[in-house]
Amino acid sequence: MRTPRQLPDQGDELLEIDRITKSFGKHVVLDDVSARLASGDIALVVGANGSGKSTLLRAVAGLTSFDGSIRVLGKDPRSAARKGLIGYLPQLVALPEAVTVGEVIAFFARLRGVSLRHEKDLATAVPLPDGFLPSLESPIGALSGGMRRRVALAAALTGSPPLVLLDEPDASLDEEHSASLWHTLRALRETGGCALIAMPLLVTSLLRHELSGVADRAVLLEHGQVVHDGTVESLRPTVALGAHAGVPAARPTSVGTR
Repeated sequence: MRTPRQLPDQGDELLEIDRITKSFGKHVVLDDVSARLASGDIALVVGANGSGKSTLLRAVAGLTSFDGSIRVLGKDPRSAARKGLIGYLPQLVALPEAVTVGEVIAFFARLRGVSLRHEKDLATAVPLPDGFLPSLESPIGALSGGMRRRVALAAALTGSPPLVLLDEPDASLDEEHSASLWHTLRALRETGGCALIAMPLLVTSLLRHELSGVADRAVLLEHGQVVHDGTVESLRPTVALGAHAGVPAARPTSVGTR
């Protein structure tokens, strides 16, 4: 197995998002968004459908162009992704149906420089509890949607990359496996990694007490702009998704500052 990647000390900035803007034609999806995540921070990006959550994660993952600046451990997103510094779980996952679970995990392990010479190495490479993954011999095409989601999540976490980007990670997961996910993210914080997690506003509002034990902050996006940045507990269910009536007034858009 490889030597664990050296991470910055607690409090050092791992992710810097500086005034990024993204448009598709005349439609502005992200509008002057800035944020910071320090080593050990877990932050939720919350909003209604179309608020810009997924586009923000794709920009940080190096999968879409944008105006402004994003740095991951001082590197641009594409360079950081090539060096195995970013693990990304998209909202919609498409895995080749003919390959097996083990082949998917092995592929992402190679991308991140992780050796899987023996099956016992899997427990170290994928920081998820026993039973989370289906059988390594199972073809992807034979799995349910929920099980495919679990495989994709395991792929994102393989090798414990210092920055993890998760777009609605608990979608299709049952209560037991959702609990395993949140436990894993708390463990990620303890090792100095950090995560940016996109979640629907209504779900986050209703589960804010549970999620407050996982995430340090919640950043609320509306129409591509940050309208609130505070604790998860500060979010409240709203009359309509996308309306921030009842949400405290916007605070400075610095994520993870302690």
